[in-house]
Amino acid sequence: MIQINDSDQPIEVAQKIVTGTKTVKLNSVQRALRGVIVNDNSEECELDMFSLEEIKEIIDYLTIYYEAHKEGEADG
Repeated sequence: MIQINDSDQPIEVAQKIVTGTKTVKLNSVQRALRGVIVNDNSEECELDMFSLEEIKEIIDYLTIYYEAHKEGEADG
């Protein structure tokens, strides 16, 4: 889980989105495969919070938001 704080700078928020991870519980087949491949039978593993496609979706959303609001900001 990522946590965004009031004091975080925009670049820090972006970094948290890009590097964030989540804990996923593995089923028995996944644990067995993980045990064979990396010699680890843990019930959980850490994965990226967002896939590259999801990060692109976030970028697109923010770009659309920016484009829709940049004129109003200039009038401010």
